[in-house]
Amino acid sequence: MMKRKIRLSTLALALSVIAAFSSGVSSCLLTVSPASVDLLVGQTITFTASSFPAQTVAWSSSDPAVATVDAQGLVTAVAPGIATITATGNSDGTQDSASVRVEAAAADGGDGTVPALAPGLTVEVVSVTIPADGRPEVVFKAKDNNGNLLSKQELTDARFILDYLDPTPPAGTPARFISYTTRISDGATQAYFDTARLNGVTENSDGTMTYKFAQNILTKAVINSATHQLGGQFRRLYAVDGKAYVYNLIHRFRPDGQAVTQTREIVNIDTCNNCHTRLAMHGNIRRQVQLCILCHNAQTTDGVTGNSVNFPTMVHKIHMGANLPSVLAGVPYQIEDEDFSEIEFPQPVQRCVVCHTNAPQADVYKTNPTLEGCAACHDRTWYGNPDDVPEGYEPHLGGQQVDNSLCALCHVANAPGVAPIVDAHVVPTESAAAPGLALDITDVSIVEVAEASKLQIILTAVDKNGAPYTDITAVDYVAANYGWPASDYQANVREIVNRNPSTGPQGTLVNNGDGSYVYTFAANLPQDSTDTFAVGLEGYKSFTFRGETIRQGTATNGLMYFTLDGSEPQPRRTIVDYAKCNKCHGDLRMHGGSRVGVEYCVICHRPNNTDIAQRPADQLPPESIHYKRLIHKIHTGHELENPFTVYGFGGSAHDFTEIHFPGDRRKCEICHVPGSYGVPLPDEALPTVITQDDGATLVAEILPTRAACITCHDGTLPDVHAVVMSDTENDLESCAVCHGSSAEFSVANAHQIEP
Repeated sequence: MMKRKIRLSTLALALSVIAAFSSGVSSCLLTVSPASVDLLVGQTITFTASSFPAQTVAWSSSDPAVATVDAQGLVTAVAPGIATITATGNSDGTQDSASVRVEAAAADGGDGTVPALAPGLTVEVVSVTIPADGRPEVVFKAKDNNGNLLSKQELTDARFILDYLDPTPPAGTPARFISYTTRISDGATQAYFDTARLNGVTENSDGTMTYKFAQNILTKAVINSATHQLGGQFRRLYAVDGKAYVYNLIHRFRPDGQAVTQTREIVNIDTCNNCHTRLAMHGNIRRQVQLCILCHNAQTTDGVTGNSVNFPTMVHKIHMGANLPSVLAGVPYQIEDEDFSEIEFPQPVQRCVVCHTNAPQADVYKTNPTLEGCAACHDRTWYGNPDDVPEGYEPHLGGQQVDNSLCALCHVANAPGVAPIVDAHVVPTESAAAPGLALDITDVSIVEVAEASKLQIILTAVDKNGAPYTDITAVDYVAANYGWPASDYQANVREIVNRNPSTGPQGTLVNNGDGSYVYTFAANLPQDSTDTFAVGLEGYKSFTFRGETIRQGTATNGLMYFTLDGSEPQPRRTIVDYAKCNKCHGDLRMHGGSRVGVEYCVICHRPNNTDIAQRPADQLPPESIHYKRLIHKIHTGHELENPFTVYGFGGSAHDFTEIHFPGDRRKCEICHVPGSYGVPLPDEALPTVITQDDGATLVAEILPTRAACITCHDGTLPDVHAVVMSDTENDLESCAVCHGSSAEFSVANAHQIEP
């Protein structure tokens, strides 16, 4: 007969004290209850130790792999087996034990067994009521990933906040949330979560739970017809895998029971996570914009700096960061002890649609401009009395603005109007004034010139409408670049195609008159090579926008692969997806906008290339500009343990240790295509080589896997580990033994992100 398992909701047992005491007995009597229990994997029970005279006890498990016990006697079944749970008196060492038998759960077939709890956490609201005492009551269900109901014991945190959407906001201001629960911190008012937490949670007989607020909200006026938004944050520590599972709850209702018709949904968390991977704040537990805005509303001020942390103000300022007019004027932007003055947005900050998209009210920045949003970025514009403009400020051309009521009168979405919002925020290269440029290669051939083999290409140049540039000198700069071997480049040749008419191109250029050109390189191709080559184009065209000269880079690089012997070319393996780069960067291009596309960048940013040509003599040794080293280090940025400075054109120093990457670098597929970043690396991956003195002096040779890993893990110990585990003399690395796909410390396991 199968034993009936104890249900989770009844596992917390009330224990009676079994104790005796007689005169002359010096040691304590200690009893653990219950004496034995059967559990299923994932279930819990709280043991109690009773002693006389009273004393505290320490708990231990004979086999934590079967059942664990914490300092309060909470036992969690981990795996099938038998474990002994022992309580040891802290006064004299008296002990007593209990037995725990753990069994694996069978599926519930109506035989009374309870299925084992699974990982995960979801929470749903059953009802919200506001009783006569004014302390709201929330009935909710907590479930694991298999839909099993969880008990209060499974929760390590439960918090609620309740706001209402003000139906009569100040003139010109979109409907905004006002919290019923506030606190005073450092002298500042702040919207805050209710304080009851788990103490406010009770279990119901049907498996639901009820949370009762500590705050009486009837001390404030409750507008029964207003949209109310309940926010909840929950955490569950699942004993079987030791992981903490987080859930953010959003529930909308009206106290009068009518349907919700008014919401505030301006930003979508999925849009944020295009850059942030998984935006999570305040101990990694708050992960939803709709939860954030319940605290970060107009009520809330930072008590340390006095800065508003109202969501539109705070987020605009953070994303402006180093480009805030106030920061440029020498005033840092801080919240508490966090300084956001070094933040560099990874694309043009005026591209509002980066954040304002895929939400019901995403266009509110165009239709309902406000001081809270606009003045956050334009924070050295003076909106007050024009006769009292502080030093360092520019007066608002529309005069004093005491509220938001007049903003939309002048600042309409699109022209005509006074500084239409879309037009005012247009990125120059996306404006009507931008001519556009696309460079492409349509054919590649090998020609013999003076007993030497040279590369000849046919290229085209068109504007944004597809109209050809029939005079390529109308384009400021066009260069062609080829490299080899494409498997992992070791050499390249770049030549300028359209120098000004007085100097001509480096090679031979023939204008076909139809927007196509034949260019023959001046450089000779290597002899007898069986490698695959790649050739591409770079360039830009200048135009004037609002009195400023702007460079517009080519939209395409025309990359083509070829061989010298006519064999089928083997394109370079795909490691990084350029479209993934542009999720954050919008339109990633470098070197004055002229170079675009990862597959083009790697021709120059090859394993054996450095910044030696640009680095000052007193700053040697040179730094590698190998693509994987460069990009990994740039994206690690301020988390690097060691300095990382690369010198660019004109000898300009680029210190990348100030970069703040917004995503989670453990998720390699933010940039990488699946299957491209595990070990062992393919045989064609070459070591990173750093030389100087025209290659005569070897500074460093770093084997391929080590070269990738120590760019992020740049401390001494990881590097020593990589060196010890490698045979540098024979170019052998043993990384895959421990870090291969099926190994315990695989790249996937080592980079695993918490739930």
